[in-house]
Amino acid sequence: MGILIKNGTLITENGKINADILIEENKIAKISENIQNDNHQVLDVLGKYILPGLIDMHVHFRDSGIPDGFEYKEDWLTGSKAAAAGGVTSAIDMPNTKPPTTTKERLDRKREAAKKSIVNYGFYIAATPENYNELASAKNYAGIKVFMGSSTGNLLITDSHTLEKIFQTAKNLNKPVLIHAEDEELLNQFAKEAKEKGTQNPKHSTDVRKPIAEHKAIENAIELAKKTKCILHILHVSTKESVELIRKAKKSGMKQLSAETCPHYLFLTEDFQQKQGNFGKMNPPLRQKEDVEALWAGLKDGTLDIISTDHAPHLKEEKEKLYWEAPSGVPGIQTMLPLLLHAVDENKISLEDIARLVAAAPARLLKIKGKGEIKEGMDADLVLVDLEREREILDEEMLSKCKWSPYSGMKIKGWPLTTIANGKVIYDNGKVYEVPAKELVFGD
Repeated sequence: MGILIKNGTLITENGKINADILIEENKIAKISENIQNDNHQVLDVLGKYILPGLIDMHVHFRDSGIPDGFEYKEDWLTGSKAAAAGGVTSAIDMPNTKPPTTTKERLDRKREAAKKSIVNYGFYIAATPENYNELASAKNYAGIKVFMGSSTGNLLITDSHTLEKIFQTAKNLNKPVLIHAEDEELLNQFAKEAKEKGTQNPKHSTDVRKPIAEHKAIENAIELAKKTKCILHILHVSTKESVELIRKAKKSGMKQLSAETCPHYLFLTEDFQQKQGNFGKMNPPLRQKEDVEALWAGLKDGTLDIISTDHAPHLKEEKEKLYWEAPSGVPGIQTMLPLLLHAVDENKISLEDIARLVAAAPARLLKIKGKGEIKEGMDADLVLVDLEREREILDEEMLSKCKWSPYSGMKIKGWPLTTIANGKVIYDNGKVYEVPAKELVFGD
């Protein structure tokens, strides 16, 4: 039996449509006014809005498929449940698991572990100085991750010759290079200076990972991308100056350059870390109000193309360690859509912007087949939202294993009600349904 969604307002990146949606055999079979019911399950959603299922192209679900890794923090089932509750129907996992995803064999192990996911799943491979052949032989992955600055895991690459070779390999494979843009030499210099102060103040994040480290890495990556003509995507942009660097590069004619930011850089500032300590520790760190304003402006004018969560769950007891021992990162996949809907209420963003930034644009960049749009023939990945619902974000309602959110206590107006992936309801008004999803398909 299919599903007939009646009386909704459909949101695309180009506008709103008042129409019904008929779902049959996991696909959007028809979009039209007054579709007649022919033995279908009917969902009457009068007064509600229907967005394309969100695509979170930057998550850390921790599960490598090999026991004794980081799966105590998160796994594909718990991470995907949190995703479903947040209106996310597709998630692409980063490679800095334990062990890291650097070979075809490790990718296949992760692929097997992801079969328990209830949202659609995909993967990146991390570049190393030795795995060029693995990048070429591995099948169906979204892109190549490069750590220009050290972060969680041990995948750092700083040698300019190696970086250029990786960028050229990506060009030859027609895969995007996704960079963690922080300059390692500067990070080491700033860390040495901070440690010499001999304190464990969480403010070290802004001391150790100063904005100039991000700016220098972005400049270097842009020059390498110009030289190799590869597809370059800059992850988790956090500063005003970074936005300007990307804007300038795009205006110069770089058509294969894209960039993202994350909810924590849009809704929090470094003041949060001063108050909450390591629960606000992340790489790159939270910045100042003027940076937040520049990020919103960059989203509005198209300088920034995508919003993704960088969902990075850690247990509370890990975050409560001393600064230098505490891990970096915050969970965010369950709260991204509520936060963005609240931003709609505050006129910072539109529903059409959400459809573009967190569905259509990532689908285009990663060439994800059948995803990202509400369109006949596409996979039936949808999220029903209520712009009038008001309630608080609460730790106890988080479905991630870590069971906390940096936004806990925030009163939000605008919430997802129902999430549909591949034509099946996987979340509805607080209840999660464990329906197996499928692997995303990347390519032309």
